Amino acid sequence: MRWWWGVVLDLVVSLPLASGATVVRAPTSILIESETGQTLLEQEADTPRPEGSLNQLMVLLLTLEQAALGALPLDVPVTISALVPQAGSEHRRLKRDGNGLGTMPLHADHAYLLSDLLKAVVIASANDAAVAAAEAMAGSVPACVELMNARAQRLGMEATHYTRIGSTPELRSPAPDVTTARDLARLGQALVSHSAVRDWASLTGLPFDGGSILLRNTNQLLGTVAGVDGLQVASATDSYGIVATAQRGALRLIAVVLDAPTSDARYSKAAEMLEWGFAHYDRLEVVKKDERLSVPVRIANGSVGQLTPVAGQTFSLLHWRGDEPNLQVRYQLPAVLESPVERQQQIGEVIIEQQGAVLAVIPALSPINVGRSGILSAALP
Repeated sequence: MRWWWGVVLDLVVSLPLASGATVVRAPTSILIESETGQTLLEQEADTPRPEGSLNQLMVLLLTLEQAALGALPLDVPVTISALVPQAGSEHRRLKRDGNGLGTMPLHADHAYLLSDLLKAVVIASANDAAVAAAEAMAGSVPACVELMNARAQRLGMEATHYTRIGSTPELRSPAPDVTTARDLARLGQALVSHSAVRDWASLTGLPFDGGSILLRNTNQLLGTVAGVDGLQVASATDSYGIVATAQRGALRLIAVVLDAPTSDARYSKAAEMLEWGFAHYDRLEVVKKDERLSVPVRIANGSVGQLTPVAGQTFSLLHWRGDEPNLQVRYQLPAVLESPVERQQQIGEVIIEQQGAVLAVIPALSPINVGRSGILSAALP
C-alpha cells in the first residue's frame, strides 16, 4: 500500500517591500484523516502562528465534554456577566474581515441557553458567546484558560499556549495565543467526534435571541465544497485561518490553514487540500456494526435452531485510491452453541488480515435472546 507524505499543494503570495524586493509568504497548513489522525499533506505544520479566535474551539470542546459527563446540561440558561459585552465589543473592534465575525451583541443580565451560545461560537465566531460559555463552564475566563491549556497538553498540542478567549479585555497581553496547524488538527479531530458540533457548524444561518438576530455562518466552504460541515474560521488584522472538515462516504478529512494573507487564500488553500484528499484517498468499510455475518451458528437445545451473529463494531480502512487493499476476513465461531444465549453475548470473532498481518479482531455477537427449548426448560427447576 502506498502512502504519500509532504506538501503537494502550495499557495504563495508575493508581498512587495519598500525597497522593491518581494518576500514570499505562504500559510502553514495540514490535512489529516479524521479517524486515525494520519497526516496526508502538510506545509510548515509545526511552525507556531497566532491563533486568533480559533481558541474558541477549545472552549467548545471543554464545554461539550462537561455536558457529556452530565456536569453541565446544554439547555441550562446562562446569565450574561458585565465582562461578556466588553469582550464582544473589543472583538468587533479588532475584526477587519468584513464578513460579520463576532458581531452578535449579548446584553448583561440577560439569560441565554448554553446550547445557543455554543451555536453562535461555531457559526459566527462570536467572542461574547465564547466568553459567556467559558464563564458558565469554568466560573471565570482565567479559570477557563487554565483548563484550556491543561486539555491542550492532554491532546498532545505541545506548541499551543492560551492566554485569553478571542480578544478578552481582561486577559489582553503583548504576546498573542500561539498554536500550530498540527495542533489545531488534533483539536479538530477531538471536536468532530461530537455530533452536535457537526450539526451546528453545518447550519448556514441561525435565528438568535428570539429571532431578533440572524447569525450567518462565516465558513464560505459550506455549500461550495462537497461534504463540508464545519468547523470555524478566524480573522485578524492581516492573518486568516480556518479549521475545515468534510465527509464523503466513510471518509472524513480535516484541513487547517493558518496565517493566510487574505481571506480568499485561506478558503482556496483549504478547498484544494480537501479536494486532493478525497481524490486520492478512500475509507473502505470492511465490517459495519450490527451487520449480519454470513455464517449461521447452530443452537443446541434452544428455542430456535440457529442464529446469525452480527458484528460488534465497525472497522474501516484508509487506503490510496487505485490500490487493492487485499484484505482477508475470516470468522472464528463455534459449530454449535449451547442455549441459553443472551442478546449481545459474544459468541466468536471476526478477524481481518492484510498480507498475513492481523489488522483488527471484531467481536461477533448474538443479535437475540435464545432460551432453552420448551421440553428442556419445563424439566428444569
